Amino acid sequence: MHTSTTYNWVLAALMAVITLIASYIVVPFGAIPFTLQTMVVVLTGLLLPRKYAFVAMFINAILLFMIKGAFVYSPSYGFIIGFIVAMVFARANGSLKDETWQQFTLRALGMNAIIYLFGLGYMYLALNFLLNTPITWGQTFMSGMIVFIPTDIIKNVAAIALALALNKRLAK
Repeated sequence: MHTSTTYNWVLAALMAVITLIASYIVVPFGAIPFTLQTMVVVLTGLLLPRKYAFVAMFINAILLFMIKGAFVYSPSYGFIIGFIVAMVFARANGSLKDETWQQFTLRALGMNAIIYLFGLGYMYLALNFLLNTPITWGQTFMSGMIVFIPTDIIKNVAAIALALALNKRLAK
């Protein structure tokens, strides 16, 4: 990948905006809607160095807050926080040349685990204490994770395939 700082900052800004756009491609589905956001988040973590991936997701959160306002009360807000924290699994500053699909898969799984950890935790708290809508942990897991696993698998496979394809171009 290009080592230019400017190049990485531009990619970070681009991925933040693409993530924001992906949040508007929505299929309503219970308390947490289906979007393409997580696919772009995983792709960001697979392609960008950790620092820039973190910044991209932080910018995305700021943009969402500016556009959607007080979405802190939304049950899905924890997933946005999870996007930022998940970038701990973004690639180190090394080259993309040596990345394999196995490494991408492990990093994608790590990112998804963090996203679900923060997302489900906040969903449970928001519904029970902010929105006064009682929900059990079992219901939280079912409505916030289990129903999304099939589409998450598809989105992760797509993100890994895109990362592998872009890997060849960006590594030059």
